[in-house]
Formats: sequence, structure tokens, C-alpha cells
Amino acid sequence: MTDFPTRYPVLPAPTPTLTAPVVDPSIVLGSALRAYLPTEETVPSGWTLSSKYGPSTPSDSGSQVLSATTGLGPTAPCGVMNNLTVLDGYAAYARQGMWSTDGEHAGSVTVTSFRAGDAAKQLGVIRDFAARCPSFTEKGRGQGHSDIEIRLVAKPVAGLGDEALDFKMLPEGGYLGTETVLVRIGDRVLDLLVNADKSGDFPDAVPLARELAKAVK
Repeated sequence: MTDFPTRYPVLPAPTPTLTAPVVDPSIVLGSALRAYLPTEETVPSGWTLSSKYGPSTPSDSGSQVLSATTGLGPTAPCGVMNNLTVLDGYAAYARQGMWSTDGEHAGSVTVTSFRAGDAAKQLGVIRDFAARCPSFTEKGRGQGHSDIEIRLVAKPVAGLGDEALDFKMLPEGGYLGTETVLVRIGDRVLDLLVNADKSGDFPDAVPLARELAKAVK
């Protein structure tokens, strides 16, 4: 099987605009959001902090607030799902890479902080988009720059945060997929992204997200 391109980084292209910090107590700036990420001491069992897709130390938006859009509106073509991000409007983020200790799965944990009410709105946009677009096409991402058809399987997760969504991107043609668990806790969103292994199997992403979400306030 051929490795399917991973969704790194989570932020969309082009790079979001950095703006002056928004005076809103609901937004926790990126430098402080690091406190919600796993560390060498708190990383869940079976995982280690990863340097495979970048430094093993976290990255974040620092003292800035980002301004960006996902483009996942009701008239957007389904293909824009390949740039999925929870970042929309004004927000801050922190991110940490992980790697399963058996060497089979890459992972990325991102915590995003929004203005009051925006996190719930953004998860609603993603949920509606997933329902409207059960499949989409990755243009030129396959071997020989061929197109890849991606099937999207999305379902809610009960009893996790204020709301949670688990979805898998399953490419046809022998490519490996990704699974994302989005967990909203108030005006924060935990975004856990994991890759399938070479057999096409995923790790237990929902229990892993439950463990990681305990740190998000």
C-alpha cells in the first residue's frame, strides 16, 4: 500500500493572517495553550512525543491571534475538505506531534481557543459539511499526479466534552487514510489527528482523545 499524504499542518493554506491580540477573555493565547498539550510525563500510554513531522517541542501562535477561514460553507465544493481545519475567525492554537511506540501511527494534537460561541459554530459548520459531502476528490495527490477519491465517514461521539465528532478519510486505490476526533470543551477545541498503519488499521483514536481532553480547561 502507498502512504496517503498526511494532513500536516492542520492550518489551511494560505497561512492565516496574524493580527493584534483580540481583547476577549475566552481566547487563551497559544503560549498559554501549551499547558493543555501532552508532555513527556503526561503523554498517554502507547505514545511518545514525535519529531517525525517537525520538532518534538510544541508549536503555537504565541502572543498573537489568528484570523483565517476554513471555506467550508454551504456552497463550497467538497474538495476543500482536504484543507480541513477547526481554525476559523479569530483564534489561537498550540500543537504537539506524537508517535505510537510501536512505530505504526503518527499523531498530531492541536488545541484551539476561540472567542465566546465561535467554537460551537465552527463544529456545526464542519458537521454540516461532512453530512453534505460524503466523498470528495484529492486532485493530483496520487501516484503520477492522479486524482484520489476519498470517502468521508463521520459520526458524533457521546459523552466526550460538550460535543465531539469522529470522522475518517478513507481513500480508494490502496492509499492509507486518516482519522480525526474533534472535541469541543467550552470555547476550546481539541483536534486529534492519527494516520492508519500500513495495513489500513487505525489506533483507538476516541479513547486517546478522551485521555487528552482531560487536560483541556
